This record gives sequence, structure tokens and C-alpha cells, in this order.
Amino acid sequence: MNTMQKTYPTLPEGTRIYATGDIHGRYDLLVVMGKAIESDLKRRPVADPVSIFLGDYIDRGPDSQKVIEFFLNHHQRTPRQICLKGNHEAYLLDFLENPAVLYHWEDLGGLETLSSYGLSEHDLFSPDGAASVQTLFKDTLPKSHANFFKSLQLLHQCGDYLFVHAGIRPEVPLDEQSEEELMWIRGPFLNYEEDFGVFVVHGHTPVEHIDRRTNRLDVDTAAYASGRLTCAVLEGNDMKFITATTDDWDLFDIIPTHR
Repeated sequence: MNTMQKTYPTLPEGTRIYATGDIHGRYDLLVVMGKAIESDLKRRPVADPVSIFLGDYIDRGPDSQKVIEFFLNHHQRTPRQICLKGNHEAYLLDFLENPAVLYHWEDLGGLETLSSYGLSEHDLFSPDGAASVQTLFKDTLPKSHANFFKSLQLLHQCGDYLFVHAGIRPEVPLDEQSEEELMWIRGPFLNYEEDFGVFVVHGHTPVEHIDRRTNRLDVDTAAYASGRLTCAVLEGNDMKFITATTDDWDLFDIIPTHR
């Protein structure tokens, strides 16, 4: 790959992308972020606004079901919406196929998701085991939600940017990247300091504040625990970011590059 990193990745003229990090069931923060994006667009209109969500919409937080309903209800609204697949959505889909996945998924907050879809504590800890939980969940999960999970794409590329949940394997062409690594990779991606050939915007790895490097941007500020949901606002070669809390939001210039 080319080792000459562009200092300022760019988007096509007239395009603005709002890239939001991991939500993890924090519907309250997602609603505030939605209002923030709408307000910013009213104040600064643009020809082609796009809202990209970087995966991990479910688990850990209390309102996964409401988060998915938000996406479905906003699908036809401006800006147009692109939802990527995170490892937590992959676990839900795997559980629909194999009940034994529950014993791994519950460690990642899957029980909170199942509860948000109406399964009771009695349901979740039934002596009939994981197969019983899977049957109840299949009966409870709306078809529109199941279709949403199945429709999620792994990555999206626009201009000099690549949007993906976790990251990419360095020095591997995009069309040869594995689905697992796009949703799970950390060390080899996070520690790579050369040019990826694209500027990668990702979540998956929690950071205290939005983390800009010379070759990537991490916007996962651990919303479910921190109470702060973060969105990168990208236009031309400009980077800003929005931070949403339960009752307010702010638009800032991007913090300096770390390296």
C-alpha cells in the first residue's frame, strides 16, 4: 500500500456525513443525537446529507428494541440512513440460528436486549434452557426488526473515507477482508500507523473522547456507560463532532490528531 498518508481526507462536494458510534441500547441518547443532526442541517443545509451508524445498536443498555424501532421509523427521512453491522448484531443473528450462542451472547449484554423485547426474567432463566429462550424470542421479534438485522452492511466507502464497525486488517485489499475482522478486529488495526489506503472511521473500541489518528477516527465513546453518544460530522476536508447527552448536545471542531 501507499505509505503517503493524506493529511486531510475529503468527501465529494456537497456531501456531509454524520457518523455515529456505538449506541448499545441508549435510545435516550439516540433521540437527542437525531435532534442534533436535524438542527445542524437546518442551520447548515447541504445537498447530500448522509447519516451512517457504525453498528452495535443493541445489548448492555436498556432500550435496544426502541433503538431499532427508531431506525425503522427514520429510514425514509433526511438525511438518508446507512446502518452497518456490528459484532453485537452478529450475535443476535447467530442466536436465531443456534440457541447455544445465548451462553456467549449473555456475557456481552444479550439478556438486556432480550428483556427489551419483552422476555421476562422467568423466560430468560427458564429450566427449559436456551432453546426455550430462542423460541420465545423468535415469536416476539417483529419481522421488520429481523429484516433490519439481516439487511445490515459491513462497510461503506465514500470519497477518501471508509466506514466500518471495528476496523480492517492492514495491507489486505478491502474485497478480501473477512466479515469477522470487520466486526471484531482491534490490535493489528489500532496499532497500525501507516496509510490504510482510506481513512477509516470506526467504533467498537471504547475511548473516553473521540480519537483521531493520522489514518483513522474512533467515535465509540462507550455511550451505554458514559452517557455520551458521539457523532463525527465530515464535509469536504473538514471534521467536526457532536456529543449528545440525555438532555443536551454540542457541536465542536475535531480535536487534534494524536499522532
